Amino acid sequence: MHVRQDFHVHSTFSDGKGELSENIAAAAALGIEELGCVDHVRQDTAWVPRYVQAVAALRATTTMRLHCGVEAKLLNEAGDLDIPSDLAGVDFIYVADHQLPWRDGCLGPREVRELLTRGAATPRDIVAAITNATCRAMQRHRNIVVAHLFSILPKCGLGEDSVDDSSLDRIAATAYRTGARVEFDERWQCPGRRVLQAMQSYSVPVVASSDAHRPSEIGHYTWLPTLLHPQGAA
Repeated sequence: MHVRQDFHVHSTFSDGKGELSENIAAAAALGIEELGCVDHVRQDTAWVPRYVQAVAALRATTTMRLHCGVEAKLLNEAGDLDIPSDLAGVDFIYVADHQLPWRDGCLGPREVRELLTRGAATPRDIVAAITNATCRAMQRHRNIVVAHLFSILPKCGLGEDSVDDSSLDRIAATAYRTGARVEFDERWQCPGRRVLQAMQSYSVPVVASSDAHRPSEIGHYTWLPTLLHPQGAA
C-alpha cells in the first residue's frame, strides 16, 4: 500500500467541495503520486462522459497518475450496482456498501437494526449478505475497487469482529481471481487489520484512500498509518 497515493477523492461532479483541478493541486502539494478521481453515480446519472473528458484533459497538466472512477452502491445480494449503462472511459468502478445489499433490495441501517432486534436476521446473515453481494459484483464487473468494505456494519451496531474467517477468505479469493483492488479508507477507518492480512495472503492489490470530500482532506492519513504499522511492530 503506497502512502503517496490517494485512490478515492470526490469532486464537485458529485458531492465533493473541490473542483477536479483544485483536488489535483492539493494532492500535488503533498507529493501524492497517484490520485483516484471518484464521484458518486446512479443509474440515471448523465454527466459521466463530461467527467471522463475533464479527467482526461487534466492528465496533461500533471505528472501524477490520475484515474477516473465512479462509486456506486450495491443494490442487492445478487451484486447489482446503481450505475449508468455508459461507462466508456471510466478506469474503475468503486463498489460500496452504502446500505445493506439484502436479498432483492437494500436496507438502511435502521431497518437492519430492527431485523436484528426482532431476531429476523443474525449478524452472520448480515455479513453473508455483504459477502455475497461484494463477491458477485466483483465477478460481474471488470476493474473493481471494493470501497470501504464493511463500513455499513458500525451503522447497524455491529463490528468487524462479526465477520467470520470464511467470509474474509472468500472475498480475498474472489478479489484475487477477478483482479479487483481493495481500498483501505481513512474516512470510515475500515476495513481493519484482519481484512488487510487476508488480502495480503492472496496478494490482492490494496490501495490507500482518504475518501476526501474537500481538497484539504486529500492525502491526510492518521488512522491508516496505525493499520500499516501497529504500535509495537518492528
